[in-house]
Amino acid sequence: MKRSMLCFVALTMFVVIPGRAQEVDCTIQVNYDAVATTNRDLLANFAADLQSYVSHFNWGGGEPTDKVKCVLNVFVQNVIGDNKYSAQVFIGSMRPKYKSDQSSAVLRIFDEYWEFTYFKDRPLNHNPYTFSDLTSFLDFYMYLIMGYDYDTYDRLGGTPLFVKAADIARMGQSSGTKSWQPTTSSFSRTQLIEELLSPQFEPMRAASWKYHFAGIDSLSLKPERAYANIISALEAIDKVRHSVDPRNYVIKTWFDAKYLELAQIFEDYPDPSIYLKLSRIDPGNQKTYEQYRTKQKG
Repeated sequence: MKRSMLCFVALTMFVVIPGRAQEVDCTIQVNYDAVATTNRDLLANFAADLQSYVSHFNWGGGEPTDKVKCVLNVFVQNVIGDNKYSAQVFIGSMRPKYKSDQSSAVLRIFDEYWEFTYFKDRPLNHNPYTFSDLTSFLDFYMYLIMGYDYDTYDRLGGTPLFVKAADIARMGQSSGTKSWQPTTSSFSRTQLIEELLSPQFEPMRAASWKYHFAGIDSLSLKPERAYANIISALEAIDKVRHSVDPRNYVIKTWFDAKYLELAQIFEDYPDPSIYLKLSRIDPGNQKTYEQYRTKQKG
């Protein structure tokens, strides 16, 4: 299911609310298929409330610039108490490629376990000093989205946003909320944000900046140099991969967002053996790289 969700395009019976935002242009989609009909009325305004909350706060601080496009697809799974629910959430973001009408996926995460409390007709308020199992989850991912985006334009530029996300993760753990504990599921928000702020992964983040800013943004202007920068960034990521715990989230999360783009980028590259290098650096997506290598050779 994880891979299918990372490749998510659309599902039926969604409530879709178009986004308008300061610094984020986020579309919220909520699927209620798993919720009994008798409980759905209590969630009638849920998607609109999430949309309003996300859209009316300046997540990056300062003067709003170009809006970061993102999507939250919420799959409400169960009613686990009075006004209390569990859900799974796909979080995705993208940024434009320079001098192109195409976009580049930056973040694609499937968070398997979110517990939250929601009261119909009760306004959602942003309070960075108090933990809320509902709004703190949204805060965490908005800061994560902004941090990842800033990292693509400025070397380690997302650090201040990641620090804010880390503060939320610590409050979540301290609160005792089950879905914020590190062993709840195969994905840990706390581990991801700790890794992003670890000096061990600074070369990884710097390589991501090089990949975007000196790589894909230059493909339409100076393709030869852009390819060289992309390959150099991948080699730097590979070096980090060999020096850290293989169970890390940072590198896996990066390739979850980038593997298809990487496969497509090198379709016009003169040496198809680049796909062998991609398979070695990112063995989890070897099948995709091999398909593109075979197609190019043919």
